[in-house]
Amino acid sequence: MQANPERRRQLVAIERRSWHLWGLSLSISILLTFGITLLLYPALEGYAEHLEFERHYLPQLVYGLLAMVVLSQAYFVMKQRELNALRNFIIASYASSAANTGNYAMDALTGALDRGALVELLKAETARAEKANAPFCVVIFDIWDFKSFNRREGNLVGDLMLKELALLFMRTIRKADWVMRYGPDEFLCLLEASNRQGGDAFVERVEKVRARVDRLRGVKLLVGLAEYKLGDDAELVVSDAERQMRKGTQAPAAVASVPA
Repeated sequence: MQANPERRRQLVAIERRSWHLWGLSLSISILLTFGITLLLYPALEGYAEHLEFERHYLPQLVYGLLAMVVLSQAYFVMKQRELNALRNFIIASYASSAANTGNYAMDALTGALDRGALVELLKAETARAEKANAPFCVVIFDIWDFKSFNRREGNLVGDLMLKELALLFMRTIRKADWVMRYGPDEFLCLLEASNRQGGDAFVERVEKVRARVDRLRGVKLLVGLAEYKLGDDAELVVSDAERQMRKGTQAPAAVASVPA
């Protein structure tokens, strides 16, 4: 599977960050402990002549350094728990991913369809729609200001957000629907036998699920939606959904569907 090398890369990166975190924690603890030692034993050779604190200042300084030790350790424990949660999420997400991929290429990071499969997918879905005399709906999601998030939180956390969002879509669609990684921070969902009302209902389901996922609760999405009707050009339908999604780039809501 394509996803296995990606999973190993992510797990190795988390392990490396974990070791760096504990190394930094140990270094800070040693430095703070050394500072407390100097204050408690100012007679140590080479330091007594430089420490001229009055006696009543000593307890406050010692308590302050002890508080710093406790707070720093609490912070490092919290960050380590976050890394452990990310590690568990990676393992669980690869195990539970059940996207409809058919014979199409799959995106290694998210487990959704690869963008390169779009043309063939549209051909197949257009033929199916014409045969069944039924429409289909295209919904495109874009993560608002993802580049800033990536710079602030790091590429690893950004990758995990993309994967968790892809999993959200995969778990929200029906078995016959499709999820594709359309761009670096964009996803395309193709909903079989759905009109625009069905697409709006899907967007509402996405919002409800997203609001229950801790790591996605603050994520803002731009949404574009277009309906394929019999005789339409499917590629123009995708372009229309993307155009509608771009209309909302100035003021996104948590999830905001842009009307036609």
